[in-house]
Order: sequence, then C-alpha cells, then structure tokens
Amino acid sequence: MAKPANRSRDAYHVGNLAPQLLAAARTLLEEVGPTKLSLRAVSERVGVSATAAYHHFQNRNELISHLAAQGFAELAAALQRACSNGSGLDRVRAGSLAYLHFARSNPALYQLMFSPEFTDEALIPALQRERLAAFGELKRMVAETLGQALDSSDVRKASVAAWSYIHGLTSLVIHGLLPGAADNSDEHFVERTLEGFAALAISCTTQIK
Repeated sequence: MAKPANRSRDAYHVGNLAPQLLAAARTLLEEVGPTKLSLRAVSERVGVSATAAYHHFQNRNELISHLAAQGFAELAAALQRACSNGSGLDRVRAGSLAYLHFARSNPALYQLMFSPEFTDEALIPALQRERLAAFGELKRMVAETLGQALDSSDVRKASVAAWSYIHGLTSLVIHGLLPGAADNSDEHFVERTLEGFAALAISCTTQIK
C-alpha cells in the first residue's frame, strides 16, 4: 500500500500543486486562523510531503503573502464589478457595499491581508502589485465620482479618506464591535454611515466657509 501512496504524492508534486496548496491554505486559514497556518499543515491537508510544498513556497511568509495577494486581487475585481455602473453617491455606495461584503464573506482572509506581518520591506512583488491594484480600483471610483483625473490632489486625498472609512467600518463590523452588527445587513451599515459622513462633511464645509 505504501508504493501507491508515494506515487500519489509524486503526482501532486509534478502536477499543478501551487494552486492546490493555496486553496488548502485558504481553507485552513478560515478554520484555524493565521497563527496555526504552516506549510506542513497545508501539505498534510493536500496529501503531499512538506518537501514538495517547499518547492513552491520557500517558507510560511511566502505562502501567506501569496494568499493575501489572492485576496487583494479578488477585492479589486469585486470593486471593479460594483463600480462599473452608476454615478456619484450610487457608485460610492456600491463600492463600499462590495468591500464590506467581501470582508464579511472572507473574514480571516481579510484580516490576513492587512496583517502587520507584511512590512513594506518584506512585501513580495505579487502582494505589492495586487494591493496597489485594489487601491487603484478605489481611486478610479473616487476619480469618476469627482470627475477628476486619477493623479489629482483631490482624488488622492479623497481616496485615502474613502479607504480609511470603509476599512474602519469593515473592521468594526467583522470584529463585532458595532451594536447590531450581527442582526443588520451590509446595506444598513453602509447607508447609515454614508449619511453620517454626508452630514459631517456639510457641517465642516459650512464652518470652513
């Protein structure tokens, strides 16, 4: 019985193993969290040797970096789909809702994406690229809403404000720190908080004038 098992393990190694390892890592991440996620645990879940896994990912950091990159790529795609139609507040509402829905659907992955483990010095190219792409989609939404160029000063400032808003709201919701977070829909939180921001912006604008 041992020989067939070895052939199976070799077959995994020769085949398209990297995506299988990432898929297993994502499943384990949602099950046990990031601290217990290791190449050994992932390789055992797939049914291959740890040695085979190390042929594709040098260490745990590289594995979770690719996993985070995958998350940012999916987030960028979700924002692109959500913001492809509509204008003005409808576009901002749709983008915010898509962002929050992505995090609600993938809470452990979302928290990994923003983990302090990923310092600027340690970012792999794939993670840096996909993170910038996700922010780029948010900037595009802001630029089209404001009717300004992507590289304009107003778009840069508004994009940082928009990401700070939706990331803050999302973190509070998925950590259960907002009253009623478990009982209300994403639409509820996005609508109510955007109304609050609109009221705050009007008040601030009036005071500045």
